[in-house]
Amino acid sequence: MYMKEKTISIMLVCGLTFSTVSPVFAEEMTSQQDTQQQLVLGNHGIEAKQNVQITQGRHITPTDFVQIYSQKYKPQLTFKDGVVASTETVGTFETTIVAEYNDGTTEEFTVSYTILADPSITPDPDPVTPTDPEEGQEPATPVDPEPETPVTPDPEPTNPEPETPVTPVQPVDPNPVTPVDPVKPVDPVKPDPKPEVTVLATAKTNVTVELNDSALQPSQFVSRNAHNVKLSFNTQPVTNILGTHSVQILASKGSATQTITVNYTVVDTTKPFIQPQEDIFYVWPNDEWTAEELVTATDNSGFVKVYFQNGQTLLDTTTPGAHSTVIVAEDANGNISTIDFQYQVISVAGMMLYSSPTVNFDKSTDTDIYGGTEPDTTLFVITEDSEELLAETRVDYSGAYHAVLSRPLQPGETAYLIAVDDNGGVSDVTHYTYGSKQVPEVKAESIVKSATDSQTTAATPNNDPSNEIVAAKVDKDLPKTGDSNSKGLTVIGLLLSATALLYLRKRS
Repeated sequence: MYMKEKTISIMLVCGLTFSTVSPVFAEEMTSQQDTQQQLVLGNHGIEAKQNVQITQGRHITPTDFVQIYSQKYKPQLTFKDGVVASTETVGTFETTIVAEYNDGTTEEFTVSYTILADPSITPDPDPVTPTDPEEGQEPATPVDPEPETPVTPDPEPTNPEPETPVTPVQPVDPNPVTPVDPVKPVDPVKPDPKPEVTVLATAKTNVTVELNDSALQPSQFVSRNAHNVKLSFNTQPVTNILGTHSVQILASKGSATQTITVNYTVVDTTKPFIQPQEDIFYVWPNDEWTAEELVTATDNSGFVKVYFQNGQTLLDTTTPGAHSTVIVAEDANGNISTIDFQYQVISVAGMMLYSSPTVNFDKSTDTDIYGGTEPDTTLFVITEDSEELLAETRVDYSGAYHAVLSRPLQPGETAYLIAVDDNGGVSDVTHYTYGSKQVPEVKAESIVKSATDSQTTAATPNNDPSNEIVAAKVDKDLPKTGDSNSKGLTVIGLLLSATALLYLRKRS
């Protein structure tokens, strides 16, 4: 009896001691656990799950391996490098989950997981009693292997007090394990969520560019889908070959970029550019001029064919007077431009000639020419090779002139001297070569002009067969000095463009 009471007393003391110490120990362990959890969570409220167990062949997602405690940073979970964890083979494996947060940072979690056999395929193994408290199993309540045999109370006490049963003290797990959330089944029909992709620009359709266009812009090929999107050529477009091609456009905004491939077609719809070489063209009767000699024509294709619309090969110069004709410029792809070309055929029967101007060789130098010609006319000095106007001077009432040249003549260089009166009459041409004191014969004899009635008397013409100009009287009113179409080269509007230069460019 004494031993029984002593045993009960010892058990009561031990129980009281454990009941007093256990709350303090549990509080310390809980505090340590909270601190460890806070360190694991970091700043984004997410941590890797522990002891992940998945049934063989089940569909899984990244959320099966990590625990999200806060949606503040809106984590987007994906398998690293797109390698999805396998559930085909029973065993223990590892997988890496990448979390991308809305603050632009990412975090990786390497998780160990166990694939359990599917009960419908492989029978469950015999249950094993867990011995390691770290596996999450609670230890069984200790059972006294030798229950105490009840003792017959001593007959002497009549009302013995019943013994109070002592509750055994539960042992405290020194390494508590955080309970694992149950795995939620995932609908296998729904696809894994994919992050949204912002489309910065969209390719245009039916894009055409002009042949050899060198001023193309990326915006001709794509349309921006957001503000402040920058566009640039990732590859340079081809424009010198007709047909269908493709080009890559790079769209960027901040750190986001997008490459768009656009198909386009190179076409040629540009008409050739054509313009006359002179506003009003003067020609001699029966002169031969092709269309290419009368206009300037260019095209973006590099090739232009110029011809008369009426199908003639040469300009019609058979009839004196004002005429017009249509000249066509056509490129290699059939684009056409036309121009109404105006020209004047000079009437030989309306021209009056004076004798060639004379030159005073003793006084003349490389910059000054002295001599005489028809009084009250204007003398022009023109270079032989380039038809450059070197001087324009008025002849006095006595017929003397002094021409000051705009540049010096070079030894052996030839200049033409021609006089034009106020009524359009012109002289023959003097060929003056600097450094020589000889000039060719004049092409016509002098024609003396009456000072009283403006009548003219023709002298005997030169019988030189090369002379194609016949002395006659002008029958057409011509522009006077200062008219808008004199271009600063004429005194009476005829001058070089209507007479002298015509003579110099006249075909032989």
